[in-house]
Amino acid sequence: MFLDEADRRRFLGVVAELPERFELEVHAFVLMPNHYHVLVRTREANLSQAIHWLNVSYAVKFNWAHRCRGTVFQGRFKGVLIQEEDKAVEVARYVHLNPVRITGLGLNTSDQRRARVLGCENPGEELVRRRLQTLREYQWSSWRVYMGLEPNAGWLETGVIERACGGRGRAERRAALKAYTEQPIRQGGLESPWEGMVAGVVLGDIEYARKLLSGRAVNEEEQTAARRMRRRVGWEELVGAAEKMRGEPWERWAERHGDWGRDGVMYVAVRHGGVRLAEAVRRVGIKYQAGAQAVKRFARRLGEDAERKRFVAKLRSELSTI
Repeated sequence: MFLDEADRRRFLGVVAELPERFELEVHAFVLMPNHYHVLVRTREANLSQAIHWLNVSYAVKFNWAHRCRGTVFQGRFKGVLIQEEDKAVEVARYVHLNPVRITGLGLNTSDQRRARVLGCENPGEELVRRRLQTLREYQWSSWRVYMGLEPNAGWLETGVIERACGGRGRAERRAALKAYTEQPIRQGGLESPWEGMVAGVVLGDIEYARKLLSGRAVNEEEQTAARRMRRRVGWEELVGAAEKMRGEPWERWAERHGDWGRDGVMYVAVRHGGVRLAEAVRRVGIKYQAGAQAVKRFARRLGEDAERKRFVAKLRSELSTI
């Protein structure tokens, strides 16, 4: 699936397009030699469509790069629906620890099966050191972004996982997430998040799974996250909130040279407000490709620009009160 680093970069380039094309959030990922894991949250029931597009698009690039034909992926992807955000951080830990669960580090499938029967042995300082080094140095996962070792390219949504383990400021939240994720490495035992699955497809309580599997709509009053995600924000509401924040009307700064405000509003609209890119570019009056590039450009610079981060955080906060 991945023959070299160029393949991995190609794959992540395709993943980077998922938020705009399918209105979903990417929260975690890891690329292994023969498979990958992605943790995403969707606004619409389009996960199958999104992953199909991801796999086909990458397969075309892979075959072109290596001058070959045929399928790259074997079989259909495995998808699990996660009910609550506290389960999402557990799954993110599983995703990020994939590179450590290899032969020789004592955390692979057979090692864990033996540990469940005989109990976990003290791994010792040297083995713990090797495990931590593997986790921190592995380039092809989102863990290095969460730990501040690499900048966020903009398409990775880190807020949910960062907040999940508590902490008042970013440094405290990062330390709490680090301790939570590294705990199995230090103790030698890694519980699989999939043991709590219902019917092999739902990670949540039985009643929630029963409603989904029976085809009934889930009560959104029971799912605050789902209610938040499914609410669409009107373009006028979004622009009004931005005007209030900046203290001047949209017309004054939307086309101002060097002002990234317009791109920032489009970014929040598409990534967090449930506004389709096609609608955003129509409202702004630019072509679709130009709008897509503007959102990507803003997202790329977001991880390195504190002022842009504050703008996005404040605008999202304003939207939550509308």
